[in-house]
Amino acid sequence: MTSFSGRGVRAGLLCLTACLALAGCKTTGKGMPEDEEKASSGFVNPFEDKPFKEQQAALPALPQDADLIPFSVNDSADNFRFAVDPKSISVGDDNVVRYTVVITSSGGGRNVSYEGLRCDAFERRIYATLPKGAPAWIPNQGEERDLWIRMQTRSRNAYAATLARDYFCDGRAVAGKPERLIRDLKAYAPRQAGP
Repeated sequence: MTSFSGRGVRAGLLCLTACLALAGCKTTGKGMPEDEEKASSGFVNPFEDKPFKEQQAALPALPQDADLIPFSVNDSADNFRFAVDPKSISVGDDNVVRYTVVITSSGGGRNVSYEGLRCDAFERRIYATLPKGAPAWIPNQGEERDLWIRMQTRSRNAYAATLARDYFCDGRAVAGKPERLIRDLKAYAPRQAGP
C-alpha cells in the first residue's frame, strides 16, 4: 500500500489549486474583436507591423532659385543638375519626408516636383508638379498618383534614392528633423565653380 505523507499531499494540493486558478484566469476573447482583445490585455507587440497611415500633404510655396541646395547623383554624368528647396522640406507625423526637387537638364529643360519618401519602405510618391510657366502646383493626375513606388538605386538619375540614402534616411528611419536634413544637404552640396 502506498502511503502519502502530510507534506506531500499539501504540496500536491497547492500545485493543483494554483493550476486551476491560472486556468480560470485565462480569457478566450470569444465575441471580442482582436483589436479590442489586444487593447484590453494591454499587450503591445513591438515587432508587429504597424499599418501605414499617410497624413494629408499640403503643397508648399513655389521654389525660388536663390534658395535651392544642389546635390549630386552619381549616375547623372553631368547631363542633369539636381537641387532641393530647403523651405519645402518637412517630416510628417507619418514619418514621410516631403520636399520639392528641381531637375535641370544640360539643355535648360526643367522638371519641378513636390514629392514624399518613406525611409521605412524605401518608397516615394509624387504629389504635384510645376510645369514651365505654371503659376501654381498641378496635382499629380497620373495612374500611380495614390501609390507609393519603390525607389530605384540603379536606374539612371535615381535622385530620390540618393536623397534617401545620403541625406534623409538613417537606415529605415528618418535621419532627423528638417533642420538637420537641410544642414546635411548644405554640408555636402557640390561646390560651385568660381568665375
